[in-house]
Amino acid sequence: MNTRPAARWLTLLTISLLTACGTGRWEIAHEDFRSIVAGHPEGTFFADEQVDQLIATLDSVLALPETVKSFRRQGQRYLQGFRWALGKGLVTAEQSHRVGEHLEDLKADHSRHAKMIDEQRRLLVLTPGQVAQNIVGTDTDGTRFTLEEYRGNIVVLIFSGEWCGPCREEYPYQREMLERYKGENVVLLGVNSDDELETAREAKEREQLHYRTWWDGGTDGPISTAWDVWAWPSTFIMDGEGVIRFLNRRAERMSEAVDQLLEETGADGST
Repeated sequence: MNTRPAARWLTLLTISLLTACGTGRWEIAHEDFRSIVAGHPEGTFFADEQVDQLIATLDSVLALPETVKSFRRQGQRYLQGFRWALGKGLVTAEQSHRVGEHLEDLKADHSRHAKMIDEQRRLLVLTPGQVAQNIVGTDTDGTRFTLEEYRGNIVVLIFSGEWCGPCREEYPYQREMLERYKGENVVLLGVNSDDELETAREAKEREQLHYRTWWDGGTDGPISTAWDVWAWPSTFIMDGEGVIRFLNRRAERMSEAVDQLLEETGADGST
């Protein structure tokens, strides 16, 4: 049994405080990048100039005296803010390669923190425009399956849990999507973070959430950890090639994203 009530409480408290105050350390780390991506149409590629600006801004904030003094804490925060900004649009393979090379150069300048920088570089695979990393695990019936099995479909990947109030608020929208996209190449998949498998099973049956779900065994399960999920619910929407196109769309905005992808590929989901 994997219990993390304290971690959950702290996560919810952090989100509440940032929402109430409108700012905080996390928000401050984002402010330096926010203006660069402000107004960028979600689901479209960044211009090379925008990526160059983000890299230059990252360099400038990492050179601040307070960051140099406490690079492990401040540097990680700014690197996360940098990744957050990259998540506001699509990044080409060439742009992603350039960002990766720059982070490799940062390792040379901050060799003591190479492990932390490597982790942030690894998480670039979660950036829109990149092919999603595979998931291998067992569903709530104990059957092993993978994310890659669903290539060719638009995939809405939902990290959720019955313990999470905002997650439960999403259930009606998920049921509506299951009905709305019958016969389309659209698949909902879940990653459940409840500590008890039976809790996940009962919720899926009671709420008629008839889509396949990995059980991750808790909020720090291997899938959530690999996908850098720290807030629930979190969503990733992928096109038929497995490319991440949208992050954290919720409620009606999930359907809006799926409709956009269907329009791009044709009503039957073919290319």
